[in-house]
Amino acid sequence: MEIIEKIKSILRKRKSKRILGNGKRVLHLKELKDVKSVGIVFDASTEDLYRRAAHLVRHFASMHKEVRSIAVTNTEVLPPYVDNTLSFNYILKKEINWIGVPKNKYVDIFIHKDFDLLINLDFSGNKSLVYIVNASIASLKMGINNDDSEIELDFMFEGIKDNDLGVFLKEMLKYLEMIKTK
Repeated sequence: MEIIEKIKSILRKRKSKRILGNGKRVLHLKELKDVKSVGIVFDASTEDLYRRAAHLVRHFASMHKEVRSIAVTNTEVLPPYVDNTLSFNYILKKEINWIGVPKNKYVDIFIHKDFDLLINLDFSGNKSLVYIVNASIASLKMGINNDDSEIELDFMFEGIKDNDLGVFLKEMLKYLEMIKTK
């Protein structure tokens, strides 16, 4: 079984590299006040994860940032706690192929959007979200280091116990406020 997972990982990496191409993505660090667009990826399989991601989306929206998010659910239909008024797009279980690559129009739009900041809120290493993060042309990608060698982030946080999303969000916002480029 381990060999099959390695093959899937190689295929996902190859596909994300092919989408990303050479020279499409430029790493660019901006002060939070200069960030205009934010992309957020997360796992919406539990209500708690969904609520925390929704809180972050509202926080950035209140700062007048363009916020887009994409979430994976492990269900065939949207869970009942989903709020359709937020700018979330969802990937259902049936929209993920055998190697873990999601297939729907929102994924293609999200990947090709040049976000100033992309935030990965997934602590479990969901392969579909890893693919989206790796294929994205966002200027800065940040998230938690969960010992997943497949994910490629520019800014990683370590030492957050028990994958505590609340602590991660607090630390992430603190460090984003500290970035000074001038």
